[in-house]
This record gives sequence, structure tokens and C-alpha cells, in this order.
Amino acid sequence: MRSVTTFYHAASRSPMDDPTQIIDAEGHITDTLVISDAAPEYAPPGRALVSTSVLGVLSGADEPRVRARLSQIYGTDTSDWEHLATYAVREALPAMVPPFRLRRPVRLAPGRYVCGDHRDTGSQQGALVSGRRAADAVLADLGA
Repeated sequence: MRSVTTFYHAASRSPMDDPTQIIDAEGHITDTLVISDAAPEYAPPGRALVSTSVLGVLSGADEPRVRARLSQIYGTDTSDWEHLATYAVREALPAMVPPFRLRRPVRLAPGRYVCGDHRDTGSQQGALVSGRRAADAVLADLGA
């Protein structure tokens, strides 16, 4: 299992104005997203809510390093961003060590189906995709 720490910041405005998840291929951040660009109701009017995840168990003491990287990622000054919270979740994601078999079958036997991130990728997205694949298999078997 892998641990993940998520940092939440409030900014005076969105550095993106686009609901795009950014994957940090060069630094220590796993991903970052301006949540309020996707769901404006998550932040007060005139403010932006930024969520940033990092692998491992970190603490609020690591926040300045995370904020410095966010400044590079978003290409903006983040010194006035308000650090709202830090949440570390141990065993948040299953480790996907090689060789990892993607797209494991969801139909185990007639009338018997299984879904979850262990059938796709070790993530919430993998769990959702696996659930969709299982539902499609059920519908196909029912002739729907």
C-alpha cells in the first residue's frame, strides 16, 4: 500500500481557470487540481480551492516545500496562498508494482461479477472504471 498526503490551499484567484488535473512528472507532487474550477461551490465567491497530493506521509511542516513547487507548476506567486489543511492517509492506494496486470476480468463466472481498483488501476478512477466494466458485463449477459 502507498500513503498519500493532501494539502489544501485557498488562493485569491484560480491560477488555471480550467478544471484540469496536473500531474507533476518532474517534482515530488503526485497531482494538483484547482477544485473550485470544477466545483465553484467548494470555495467562497472570489476565492479558489487548490488540492495537492504527494506520495508518503507528510505534515504541515512540509507545506512550504509543496507551495514552492506549486509556484513552479502554476507559474504564479503562491506566497499569499492560505494553507487550510493537511491530511495524511496511510494505505491510501494499493501499490502497483511491476509486473502489474491491468484490466483483470470482471466476469468471474455466469452471474458472478467483481469490481474494484484491484481489477483495473489502483486508484479511485480504477475503481470507477472497473465498476463500469462490471455493469456493462452484467447488461451484456442480460441481453440489454
